[in-house]
Amino acid sequence: MQLKHIQDALREEKFDGWLFYDFRNQDPIAYRILGLDFNAHHTRRWYYFIPVSGTPHKIVSAVEPGALDSLPGEKHVYLSLKQKTSILSEMLSPHPNITMNYSPMNDVPYVSMVDGGTLEFIRSFGCTIHSAQNLIQTFEGLVLEEAFETHRVVSPLMHSIMDKAFQEIGRRIHEGVTCREIDISQYIQNLYAENGLITMGCPEVAINVNAADPHYSPSTDGPSMKLGDLVLIDSWAKLDQPGSIYYDHTWMAYIGEQIPDRIQAIWTIVKAGRDAAIAFERQKLTQGEPCYGWEVDNVCRDVIEKAGFGEYFVHRTGHSIGQEVHGNAVHIDGLETKDTRRIVPYVLHSIEPGIYMSHEKIGIRSEVDVYVDGSGQVSITGPVQNDIVKIIP
Repeated sequence: MQLKHIQDALREEKFDGWLFYDFRNQDPIAYRILGLDFNAHHTRRWYYFIPVSGTPHKIVSAVEPGALDSLPGEKHVYLSLKQKTSILSEMLSPHPNITMNYSPMNDVPYVSMVDGGTLEFIRSFGCTIHSAQNLIQTFEGLVLEEAFETHRVVSPLMHSIMDKAFQEIGRRIHEGVTCREIDISQYIQNLYAENGLITMGCPEVAINVNAADPHYSPSTDGPSMKLGDLVLIDSWAKLDQPGSIYYDHTWMAYIGEQIPDRIQAIWTIVKAGRDAAIAFERQKLTQGEPCYGWEVDNVCRDVIEKAGFGEYFVHRTGHSIGQEVHGNAVHIDGLETKDTRRIVPYVLHSIEPGIYMSHEKIGIRSEVDVYVDGSGQVSITGPVQNDIVKIIP
């Protein structure tokens, strides 16, 4: 745990302290920031309070008095609810302006870990509670250089796997071998294992109308691929080692030599939205101006809306990437939420606009990963798809 840096950040944010709370491992963010073992068996409520200056406080149950022994600070053990209330009241009374892992109105649900009842309980001591969203981004969501290296080295592996997946589709169709979405998804997972990669879930391989489902999951009863099919592959993985960072990308392909004009036109619009978002973010950060997640989403969405396809762009423009494929830094979101966090150095996120029209059996998405380095320079961390891949069996 970075106690001094946390207290410096609290001072900068003008908070009296940061109160962490957990019950039965409900807040994985707290465990990661504090350096606790998330697999430890805890059945009772604990609190850890870091004041803006001075010694932290550990409030633990008499049933599990050692729950926070790995952390610095003064230990307070409670048995009854009355004792716990008295300890918290005395501890917080000099610190009425605190922050916790929650989001007002649930605007940023990814960081909203504390339940409403606990917020009411802490407010009963006269505390004003602010969202820790910016602190969470700083201490849990950023990808520093050493960690970013694990992302960078995965990039060529992931793109090689994507190329091989498209080639495998062509081979299977050419040889008359069954080629279902699930077959290619499993083929990609086998290549992950061969290359020392791990993932959560399974790669999304979707054709035609299934590609119009943004979070489609292939199944054994899915369709077989053939000439004239539109193919979407969304693939994410990371090195099988502690602290490694995910790589996440989506590419489009068409089985055949001539891509239909309608598909090509929609692809051009999606690509334009993607590129506009990246250009906006790069310009803002190059000029030293604040750049917020919701703003980048709006720029991308505006391109697609002006082209007449706004109603078919049904998700946020991008998400934070970290040790989980959906990380806890700023998301590129002005639709599903309004992410008011700033894009700052060491943020890694996706840009992935899409147009999904099930009535036309078309779904098109383009996804790249974007990194802001320590000097504020914005870069795309892997190859960028500019043309739909043609799979010619």
